[in-house]
Amino acid sequence: MPALLLLGAAGSRPAMSAAAEAALTERLSASRPSSLPKLPPDFRQRVGATHVAGKYGLTTKPFLVEGAEKLLQLGATLGKFWFMPGNPAASYPFHSRWPTCKNFVDLARTDYFRQVFDLPFKTILLEAHTPAEEGWRKPNRPASFYEGVTQEFRELTAHLYQSYGNRDLTFVLQHWEGDWMLRGSGEKWTPPPPDWRQRCEAMTRWLAARQAGVSQARADASPSAKCVVAHAAEVNRVADIWKKIPTMTDQVLPEVTLDLVSYSCYDGMKDALTLWHCLAEIRRHCRTGALFGPGAVMVGEIGIPENDAPQRVTERWDELMGAMLAAEVKYIAQWELYCNEFSQAAAPRPATPIKDPRQVRGFWLVKPDGSLSETGQYFRGLWQRAGAA
Repeated sequence: MPALLLLGAAGSRPAMSAAAEAALTERLSASRPSSLPKLPPDFRQRVGATHVAGKYGLTTKPFLVEGAEKLLQLGATLGKFWFMPGNPAASYPFHSRWPTCKNFVDLARTDYFRQVFDLPFKTILLEAHTPAEEGWRKPNRPASFYEGVTQEFRELTAHLYQSYGNRDLTFVLQHWEGDWMLRGSGEKWTPPPPDWRQRCEAMTRWLAARQAGVSQARADASPSAKCVVAHAAEVNRVADIWKKIPTMTDQVLPEVTLDLVSYSCYDGMKDALTLWHCLAEIRRHCRTGALFGPGAVMVGEIGIPENDAPQRVTERWDELMGAMLAAEVKYIAQWELYCNEFSQAAAPRPATPIKDPRQVRGFWLVKPDGSLSETGQYFRGLWQRAGAA
């Protein structure tokens, strides 16, 4: 632990001396987009948004394609999408007739995803889960199970290199919030269950199998390939470390080498200092390889529900962006383009697509009537500013 860090109260972020905290606060404030004379030159390919399972659409185009085109129209060249062969219609239902997809390559070859991959994105994050991985938490899985996971990721990675290798395009294959996957539905781990160590070991083996498939196919790709395919694991309960609760961050990440670690950061959004400390905590524990170098961390999910928390939206985004830019995270994916969560007031659940913005919580860039939210105005302004530089 660095000398300037002190032991904080149980459950709180690490304490700092007054002078150190003041210096860090000044640094984070100076890194806010509103304080920067220029945004980083690669800002638009590092900062984007997610499109999945929105409760409304704006056109009669296939929902996946509509959202991808909308992100580019707003100015982002980073898009995050759900990539699940088992039931892609659950993520992209409107104006779409999905064929049966048994594996990743089947899904990548669909007209919908081919249209998206052909668009001028620079970075595409894929929340990638395949039916071959089901049951990874079960104890004593045979070696053939992990070999099957590796094969799925190797085949997808090889397909992406073969299809898009001549483009300056980065794909990141990641999983959903790992601490919830590790714990199971509703488990807070206070106290942790008797088998928590076995679960962590199973997750380590599962992640290693996914990473092996990506690494093998990347090594086999043409040396002249411009495309990059990477693998990330996602954590989401980092601050629980300070409550002495076992987490994926301190129990799994030290045991497996990955290309990148993603952070779904809702537990770190209290303020900019908390977010910075959570990112630093991940870096203290993770092992990331040569592709992006040590401490390679991205923020795979960060959102503010405007209908639930309408105060200080723009200011909060600017504060949190300052922390992420100061921490030099690799990528940032705002949650999300069209809101995917009904509000508590929307009972019974309305039919979709909805038209009334009050029926959702407000995780959005674009509202059901096509107007930009406050979040949408903030991010479009940043993307336009970065594009004009």
